[in-house]
Amino acid sequence: MKKFYQDLLASHNLHKPLAVNKEESFESESLKKEKILQQVPILGEWEQVGRGNFVKDSSLIHLKSPARFETYPADWPQDGDYTSFGMIGAKRTFINENWETFNQLKLVVTSHCKNIINPAITVSFTNDGKIKVPDKYDREGHHVINLENKQTREYRLDISNLSRDAISKLEITFNANGSYMDLPADWDIVVEKIFLETNQENSNVKGWQILKNDLSYSHIGYPKESTKTVIAHSELVGEKFLLIDEKNSEVIYKGQFQKFDKTVGTYAVADFSDYKIKGQYFLQVGDLKTKIFKIDDYENLLKTSLWKSLNFVFCERCGCPVSGIHGTCHQDVFAEFNDRKIIFNGGWHDAGDLSQQLVQSAEVTLGIFELAAKVKKSDPVLHARLLEEGEWGLDFIFKTRLGNGYRVTSAGVSRWTDNQIGSMDDARARVHNSPYDNFLITGILAKIYLALSAEADLREKIASILEIDYEDALTEFEKAPFKHEPISWEHTYSTSKSTYLATMIWTAALLYQITDKFDYQLFVEQKLEDLLDCQENEGISLFDGSLLKGMFYRDEEKKVFQHFNHQAREHLYAYALAEAQKIVTDKSLSVKLLAAISNYGDYLKYLMNFTAPYPMIASGIYEKNEWQDKESFDKQHLLVGPEAKIEFQEQLVAGEQIAANYYIKRFPVWFSFRGNNAIVLSMAESAAILGKILADKSLTEIAYQQMEWLIGKNPFGQSMMFGEGHQFPEMYTVSSGEIVGEMPVGVQTFENEDAPYWPQFNNATYKEVWVGLAGKWFTLVSKLLEEEEYEKVIG
Repeated sequence: MKKFYQDLLASHNLHKPLAVNKEESFESESLKKEKILQQVPILGEWEQVGRGNFVKDSSLIHLKSPARFETYPADWPQDGDYTSFGMIGAKRTFINENWETFNQLKLVVTSHCKNIINPAITVSFTNDGKIKVPDKYDREGHHVINLENKQTREYRLDISNLSRDAISKLEITFNANGSYMDLPADWDIVVEKIFLETNQENSNVKGWQILKNDLSYSHIGYPKESTKTVIAHSELVGEKFLLIDEKNSEVIYKGQFQKFDKTVGTYAVADFSDYKIKGQYFLQVGDLKTKIFKIDDYENLLKTSLWKSLNFVFCERCGCPVSGIHGTCHQDVFAEFNDRKIIFNGGWHDAGDLSQQLVQSAEVTLGIFELAAKVKKSDPVLHARLLEEGEWGLDFIFKTRLGNGYRVTSAGVSRWTDNQIGSMDDARARVHNSPYDNFLITGILAKIYLALSAEADLREKIASILEIDYEDALTEFEKAPFKHEPISWEHTYSTSKSTYLATMIWTAALLYQITDKFDYQLFVEQKLEDLLDCQENEGISLFDGSLLKGMFYRDEEKKVFQHFNHQAREHLYAYALAEAQKIVTDKSLSVKLLAAISNYGDYLKYLMNFTAPYPMIASGIYEKNEWQDKESFDKQHLLVGPEAKIEFQEQLVAGEQIAANYYIKRFPVWFSFRGNNAIVLSMAESAAILGKILADKSLTEIAYQQMEWLIGKNPFGQSMMFGEGHQFPEMYTVSSGEIVGEMPVGVQTFENEDAPYWPQFNNATYKEVWVGLAGKWFTLVSKLLEEEEYEKVIG
């Protein structure tokens, strides 16, 4: 903790990035533990692939290239959408070699790059055996290594779960993607000493079962009034555990690992929930022990994660120099509208690439301001820094507003451009008049308005456009209700009618609270009836004799349940119900509304049964014939072929059948886009909101437990926030390099299975860092702090 605050002070409260410390990363820890049983060098002729220069040498691979070319490769998109200036690399071919006796690849790399932002290489495998690599979505078999420039380093890659019975090709490549401020720049990479190795120490990369020599626990600690458990392999059932005070090494609690046998396996679980004294502790069983964790209140448990997440957001700023990463950027990403050109830099880069999404930046802005309101009294320094970053986001929202409902919405960029409009590397941003996006962004601005203090100057600025933008959205909506722009790259593309309704209700309810105008209240009550028609109210009869209700469908026809499999806005249902409850005056509607809230809460609690003892909430209920609804299927699943409908059915039966034709999926049905962190955080928001309304502590607990899942309490014992907790893996951060506080898209599944899959390989999408997750983290913490403050007030 002391070291963290020293780093924070050195960053001048995040006016330059926090220092990246990799000592506790998964990669560093793995190198310390390894026991090599055999090592075989990869020898033979390497061939050049792509552009640049390949310096032939029998003992090493030497790759050189300029940072940019004046053309895109002939077979790449010539508009530059999501492209670099070209790939440079080398390949080594094999005659279907079997590498199954080896479980890791090791290589030594030297980087001598000049003015390159984050020198990195990609290691790619091709397997022509029983399971093909790469897979049909080109996700499997690629791993990016962020290099230490001007240094020689040894890098290790765990290939234990890679299909490698018939390896036919190994490639080492990088992409020329521009330079720092378009200064003269060169790539110069030397790869040598490439080995296949057999490591006696195994990694856990797939499935629910934990390794025998590991303990799964919450690295961020446990709220003092909540459930506190540590998960271990079933061999420890019956063993005694000790809870030890870190300060004086005193044993302050003793217990016994109990057998836990549920749908995801048999485990030993240590439960010390009845111990509620604040402090720092570790748990020990025999020679096995956790690292130090806290028992405390929410703010003290989560404070460092807030600073680190904010660091990640700051480092993703677009258009603003970030010391040590990039200079002013993307001044030549622009939109054209009514004979005008609008520069589209600002906000924050979307992910591991450099694309930009207005909605994503707007949602992050909301999270920042909501959190700022909750820490204003307890931490004025964090509060001030949040307001500063929030204003950067608001500036972008205002800047991209073109009037009459039009906004600049997104741009696909994966290169550092030269900042000069008119050159070949310019990127075009998209412009839309999307009523859905306008309702959502207006709601975001209204919520920010309410989160600001009454004297804040920003309130007047926001208030000046709220009703105008709402009317623009309503006008366009009434022309073609529930239609959406047919652009699949927009982050709201998969929006269903029920999510649309929830968004409109939320926004109108907020505007009523701000303006006290009756029309907004009337609109909420009218649309609320429609939204509740999209919810399961009667109940589905389950095999266990109970009725399951509360979940939402995509529309009132109730053919397809609402699912999120990448983008996730489950929280909008809770947002709508919570804000509507504040203003609905019709008594019969109020009764229906409270029942809807209660049923929805019960549904979220039900989902927790399918992943216990792990705290990850299951993704939801599916009906077996949903794949036959072409319109919704095509909206939900991008970049898929006709085989996806067959795979849908295979993924479904891998879940848990709960009734005739109905299944619970622990992970979503998904294809090219995989990773569930946004999904669990979005559902956590819903749980936190409903928990407060219903005074149901178990829902609040579910909300916090999703954060436990992300920060260590998972089968792999890894934290998914870089620099927070322990065993955090290096991620797909190819554009900007590793950043303290970054979070990836999330745990995926292997092929059509319904179990967690988390290899060291860090390709997109599952291990691609995603700025939107920080916004969800901020919002979720704000809900938990609000609940904690409320509990203190009522005693």
